[in-house]
Amino acid sequence: MDGAKLDVVWRRIDRAVPAYVFEVKIGGDPYHAVGKLKHAFDLWNSNIFLIVSDKDIPKAKDLLTGTFHEIEARVRLLEPRKIDELLERKKAYHDFEAELGII
Repeated sequence: MDGAKLDVVWRRIDRAVPAYVFEVKIGGDPYHAVGKLKHAFDLWNSNIFLIVSDKDIPKAKDLLTGTFHEIEARVRLLEPRKIDELLERKKAYHDFEAELGII
């Protein structure tokens, strides 16, 4: 994206613009990550997600109510433990489907 790399993008089809954009910022200042998310939203109207540690959520919220207020309502803040939980649940669901023979 204009010379900057995004951490994760999901596209509905291969040649489409990103439907979902994720930036992962564990530790440090989330400013650049939020800036990239804003740019992705401005360019593509993507659904945008910021993964930050519990201790960095206040920093991210300060940025989203200040400098990046335009995207405050659009950014989903997620903690790494929630991503881990999602992965565990999806794997369990997939395993259960395999057990039933429906995949």
